[in-house]
Amino acid sequence: MADNFKEKITYEGSSTVATNDIGLLVEDMKMVASNRRRIFERRWYDNNFFDDGFHFRYLSRSTNKIVDLSERATIYTPQRSIPKSSRQIRGIANLLLSSDPTPSVYPVAVNKSDYPDTPIPPELREQLQAQGQEVPESIPNPQYEKAMKMAKDIALKKGHWLIDEWTRDDGSGESILDKLAFMVLLTLKHGISYLKIWPDPHEEKIRTSVRDAFDIYLLGNLTSIYDNPFIVDAVPMSIAAIKANPLFDKDQLTKINPDNKKASSEIKEAYLMARYGRDTTSDQAATLILNEAFVKEYVCDENIDRIKDQEDGSLLLKNREHGSPIIRQMFTAGGVWLYDHYTNLSEYPYVDYRVEPGPIYQVPMIERFIPANKSLDSVVSRVERYTHTMVTGAWLKRRGEQFKINNVAGGQIIEYEATPPTQAQVAPLPAFIYNFISLLTNFIEEQGVSTTTLGKVPSGVKAHAAIESLKESEYANLVIASRRLKGSVKKVAQKCFEISDENFITPHEVTYKEKGGMQSFKVMGRSAYDQRQKLKIDTPDVIPLSKDERIDIEIEQGMAYTKEGQKAKVQEIMNTMIQLLQVQAIPPQALQVVAEKYLKVYQFGATEEFMDTVEEAFAKGAPNLTEEQLLIVKTALLEALKEAGEVGPEASENRIMENKVGLLEALKEAGIAPKTFQGEETKESVSISYKYAPEDVKRQMEMGAGYQPSEGMSPAATEQVSKTAGIIAQMRQPEQSKEKKGGE
Repeated sequence: MADNFKEKITYEGSSTVATNDIGLLVEDMKMVASNRRRIFERRWYDNNFFDDGFHFRYLSRSTNKIVDLSERATIYTPQRSIPKSSRQIRGIANLLLSSDPTPSVYPVAVNKSDYPDTPIPPELREQLQAQGQEVPESIPNPQYEKAMKMAKDIALKKGHWLIDEWTRDDGSGESILDKLAFMVLLTLKHGISYLKIWPDPHEEKIRTSVRDAFDIYLLGNLTSIYDNPFIVDAVPMSIAAIKANPLFDKDQLTKINPDNKKASSEIKEAYLMARYGRDTTSDQAATLILNEAFVKEYVCDENIDRIKDQEDGSLLLKNREHGSPIIRQMFTAGGVWLYDHYTNLSEYPYVDYRVEPGPIYQVPMIERFIPANKSLDSVVSRVERYTHTMVTGAWLKRRGEQFKINNVAGGQIIEYEATPPTQAQVAPLPAFIYNFISLLTNFIEEQGVSTTTLGKVPSGVKAHAAIESLKESEYANLVIASRRLKGSVKKVAQKCFEISDENFITPHEVTYKEKGGMQSFKVMGRSAYDQRQKLKIDTPDVIPLSKDERIDIEIEQGMAYTKEGQKAKVQEIMNTMIQLLQVQAIPPQALQVVAEKYLKVYQFGATEEFMDTVEEAFAKGAPNLTEEQLLIVKTALLEALKEAGEVGPEASENRIMENKVGLLEALKEAGIAPKTFQGEETKESVSISYKYAPEDVKRQMEMGAGYQPSEGMSPAATEQVSKTAGIIAQMRQPEQSKEKKGGE
């Protein structure tokens, strides 16, 4: 019966397998994948222990038992483990993640043909013709620039949502960025790691989880996980959580029993048992290996009826024809089927990370360090044994004679009977031993990054420029690994948009910080957004998230690798920007942005408060200028006032006339001014006005006495001003005579 089942799967695929038989189908797929990777599993096992510091522990192939050579070690015969390999892979991981891969979203393409140029208005045409300028046939449509700006703003907000998803805890206690770091470490130990991404339909969230090479069953000789005919995810889960899942068949849940295994792989379970011990039997801790399988099928006569019977079957077959691929999702536990469903996934919900391209299963990075590291462990252990035996000293004595050594505060007391014992000369450790240790260290460093990552900076190299060059050379050795990490990050971002498109039904509010203030907007899935538009449900200020978004990954090096290099680089940029500002090649706002980066690099605590003050100063006017800049501004201002007639002799005459007329109007309103503008002014009325006027008004009247009417005045105004000026001049004559006599 089993042979017929295997033959049926092999030649006809899983499309002919009924739901009741998928338990056997999943177990068969796991067996095929496990047989192909058994050799790799043993290496992954040894790599895990080696990274944990157990350099002398391995799994014996003959006895299938764990052997640890360090268990026989004593204080006089030590087995020392030097963790150079563990430090190397963490140095590589830190260097890869220091680039800070950040996803960015491209704006939606705006076609210029949708916004044709508008004809020039007749008024503008006539104005340009009157000025003798060339008149164009049309002008650019202002709506095109508006649409471009809106598309860019929407793309920026989508990028803020994506960054928020990456840095926020998804409910597992870690963010996606933290899980990326875990993925890189697992890849360096096993050659590959996986990030599972799936939606939470109840809370409308994106869930993620890291899987190691033991947890995922697939065909490792292929070059892409998406080319695999199946992927099986097998991890232990508590019985209570399995039975609480509403997707699983209630009748089938009564058939499952706990197995309390730590892993689906026997070799991984052996590793976990050695590290964490056995679990005691408890109902609260009862677990069962839950298999979640994704199988790639093709729409055919054998499965089309099964697809149509689903609730969303018509939606799945809407854009699919016979022969189109479709992914079938299955859940089994202990050979019992729990769930069987066809999905709308375009590919498997996993993202893998590998250091190098090629087959899925490859040589892990740590394996390149282990041989040299084991030799280093052996040599250092022997050196320590030598020190324990030789440094304690060796004594020569005759056979049959005895002596006794007593240690006291002042030294040693040696008692002997006949011949005094002689201390043997301690043989020095050969010099080639240290040379050999240095050689082994160089072998390890050649495979990794040690010069600056591990603090191995050459002597005499102190300038930040030299350290930057060393750092850049090390990073250049990881170009392939860096590019593949960038590709994995991009894939994760695309799957985030795909999940949000189909599962974000209600608007989600996103808040981010910008220029010291908090900004917020709302997002939802494109599918739900389109349905609301069809139903004419108002969705103001909501940005739809689509699975068709174009995404790129930006690698931010932060201008330099080291803090001192960043400071020097930003100082150089600041000096260049100041020079450009002096020749007016850039606006002052550009320098303001660079100044903010400058303060952040130097870790100036009050950066936001400082920049708020700068923005307020720019809003009120130009900041404080130097004496030279002030002189330039004053000269330009005086030239402008002179051209406008606000300064110079003509402007002075105008001021005098304005003061005189204003004076007479004020006196008239006060009831003490002469009736100048009715032509009835007399010497008595003017003298009374002059006598009782305030001192500042008197000075204004005296200034008006010497005023000469200008050519632009009307005859009536000229006559009135001349009469008033003559009267005041006559009044001043006696006073001037008295002053002259007093002076004589």
